[in-house]
Amino acid sequence: MIKNLIIVALGGGIGSALRYLIQEVLHKQIENFEPYGTFVVNILGCLLLGLLAGFAEQEKLLTPSMNLLLISGFCGGFTTFSTFAFQSHNLFLANKPIQAILYIGLSITIGLIAAYLGYKLTKG
Repeated sequence: MIKNLIIVALGGGIGSALRYLIQEVLHKQIENFEPYGTFVVNILGCLLLGLLAGFAEQEKLLTPSMNLLLISGFCGGFTTFSTFAFQSHNLFLANKPIQAILYIGLSITIGLIAAYLGYKLTKG
């Protein structure tokens, strides 16, 4: 149990740090990029999770420890539903309901498509 917690924490720490780095780089490159840095990270995370899930099914390509490190840890730390929800809320508060609805709808739709495509890419 403790070993698994350490593995998940390690993956989560790396995923969170990478999310922060990507969001900061995008924010500096593109003015007023928030909340789209979160959008990019979450879509990439959905694609990666689909890929990892597909690989995990293939002849045990991922060990149980690698599953914990990459899927529960890294992808869990890399993606962020709470920030997505809070940024959506802030768009409504900023009187940008159309932008908020587009952000929510596109995040869910493209996220599902990315996860599906990631999974299908592993199936040849």
